[in-house]
Amino acid sequence: IKIFIIKKLFISLCYALMLTGCSTAKYYSHAVVGHLQLTTGQTPIQKVIDNERTEKELKRQLELVIELREFAQTKLNLNVGKAYSKYKHLDRPAAVWVVYAAPAFSTELQSWKYPVVGEYQSKGFFKESMAKDYSAKLKGEGFDVYLGEATAYSTLGWFSDPLLSTFLDDSDEELAEVLFHELTHRTYYLQGDTMFNESFATAFAQKGVQLWLKEKGELKRLKKYQDALRRRDEFRVVLQEAKTQLGLIYKNTSNDPVDTLQKRKQEFFQSFKRTCLNLRKKWNSQDALEGWIDEEVNNAKLAASSIYLLKVPYFTELWGQADGDPKTYLELIKKLQGR
Repeated sequence: IKIFIIKKLFISLCYALMLTGCSTAKYYSHAVVGHLQLTTGQTPIQKVIDNERTEKELKRQLELVIELREFAQTKLNLNVGKAYSKYKHLDRPAAVWVVYAAPAFSTELQSWKYPVVGEYQSKGFFKESMAKDYSAKLKGEGFDVYLGEATAYSTLGWFSDPLLSTFLDDSDEELAEVLFHELTHRTYYLQGDTMFNESFATAFAQKGVQLWLKEKGELKRLKKYQDALRRRDEFRVVLQEAKTQLGLIYKNTSNDPVDTLQKRKQEFFQSFKRTCLNLRKKWNSQDALEGWIDEEVNNAKLAASSIYLLKVPYFTELWGQADGDPKTYLELIKKLQGR
């Protein structure tokens, strides 16, 4: 799971600078500067394509983005506007570094309040060093912490977001999924419900990619993508079961001491890693789930990934109720939320 995205509006950052204390003001000040660095110095995509010095592969990817924007607007009924019509190269692997935190014996993510835009279950940084320092601070306070990299940056339609070079590091299907995901947020966003927004955008983006590949007649690529989604769904089930089992451990009905609870927690995560390793073998993929097998797994990482996956089946079922029609689907989502 590689999509970790932070959404904060520039107006809220500026507003916050007038309301906060020294350390908090430092954070918002860095966020304003970071936002400006991402949103200035952009070049229209077509101009980059027309430049004879532009590398062939970059030209191909930018032409694909033009195609995807058109498909999103005309076939998926998404609010595209001028989003992702300009290109910005970044000399770094991520647009934003995102910190997630959960208590030592809970899979409920910590929330942070932001002026104007409300609560989010993550905190984003434009500087990796600041994200690492903040992560260390939270760990010192006893939290489980996960530091993720966000390849995309969205202002939820308040600005025309740039196409960042970090979008282009994966396959065409993954690029399409990230674009459709972000444009879904731009089209409809329910304030204060992170899991709703991310699971909805994930489900709609996946359906969008399948429609796009089907329209292009790319049936082999479509089958390969659908196979990847089936594997992702298998992992979702494992993730959901893990959250349930951890919940029972943390409930601690036998009133075990903290040391015993900590031991049971670590034993569970070792078992979880073995389950992931079995999935890798089943899929016959050497690189599958490497972030779960080779890296630390804790409450925060488990909960952060849950945001994007656990409600996807619900939104997939609604897609069936809409007979697979994007416009009808979006109207159904808005109706269900009373909007």
